[in-house]
Amino acid sequence: MKTMIYNFRRNIMQNIISANMIASCGLDCGICKRALTGTNPCPGCLGPDEKKPEFCRERCGIILCGKRIENGYKYCDECPDYPCADVMEKENRYTSKYPLYESPGENLRVIREHGMEKFLENEREKFTCKECGHVVSVHTGVCSGCGKQYGAQVIQVFDDTWRIENGMVRFFLLKGTEKALLIDSGMTVRHAKQIASALTGLPVFLLNTHADGDHTGGNGQFESFYMHPADEAQYRQDGKTGRVIPVADGDEINLGGRILKIIHLPGHTPGSIAVLDVNHRVLISGDPVQEHGHIFMFGEHRNMKDYIVSLETLEKRTNEFDEIWPSHADFPIYPDCISKLRKGAEKIINGEVTGKETEFFGRKIMVYDLGFTAFLCGE
Repeated sequence: MKTMIYNFRRNIMQNIISANMIASCGLDCGICKRALTGTNPCPGCLGPDEKKPEFCRERCGIILCGKRIENGYKYCDECPDYPCADVMEKENRYTSKYPLYESPGENLRVIREHGMEKFLENEREKFTCKECGHVVSVHTGVCSGCGKQYGAQVIQVFDDTWRIENGMVRFFLLKGTEKALLIDSGMTVRHAKQIASALTGLPVFLLNTHADGDHTGGNGQFESFYMHPADEAQYRQDGKTGRVIPVADGDEINLGGRILKIIHLPGHTPGSIAVLDVNHRVLISGDPVQEHGHIFMFGEHRNMKDYIVSLETLEKRTNEFDEIWPSHADFPIYPDCISKLRKGAEKIINGEVTGKETEFFGRKIMVYDLGFTAFLCGE
């Protein structure tokens, strides 16, 4: 009986999450709520028009792209203009707006580097309901079979440490003998404090690596939180409340038998900080250090020269940590990436890297793809 149930679940996943449901942009149409509807399901972007939603049929810039059609590109990354404004819009929407995380760009990279079957295997693992084996919608986070709601995924790293994956961003929970610390509060999770309390049974405090909204979504549950004061003005712009407990470079937070050291890393934001977990020799880096991600360096509060100086600071301290835990993209990563990021940023400033102009929510930016990560900069 168990074998029959397993085969039934496997067949559900293989029928819906399949190669013919992967759109040109890399989006998996098999996890779209329209494909999971009980009646008249959408066949995906590559299917016949008569069953597609009006947007996909008549307004999607990628489906209607003349260059893609004229040149016969199967996937958008074959085009010399990749990533175009339409691709960037979809990338941002699917990595930030919905309960579950899906990156069309990352999907194409995995397909290129590891093949379609490996990619589909990963997708089935990510979007299979653990209760009934049906597909979970990326748009709603709801299982199409049993209705179970999915969102943040809690993963234990050590006995006293957890990472919490929340769509495009991750945050961390560290436990000492006396108290616990959340490092950031996610983007769409509104019950981060309850998650932390249930896991640790200790008083829970919050520290923000910086003030960007995808790191402060659950701050409303806390009356106060640690933050570098240089980011407070940005935090208040969104009307957010709570008392900032200022931290500075060199400060230490003791959770009880667990010392955390604050390292100020201005550049991505003026008040960006990293947290050095001395016991585990881990650097929790926030946004400035990441691989196969997008480092945002456009906007009035970003500063590439400060960013390079911050990386130089970290290069001098690589003997203090063995792993880096970033808030986005690959996890974990390792100290050798710091010098790669610093050299890449220097090349961008010196005009040695060719960028591609695109639009990001109506704003013109330059994308500098270094292969191991990409910088999104102002013009």
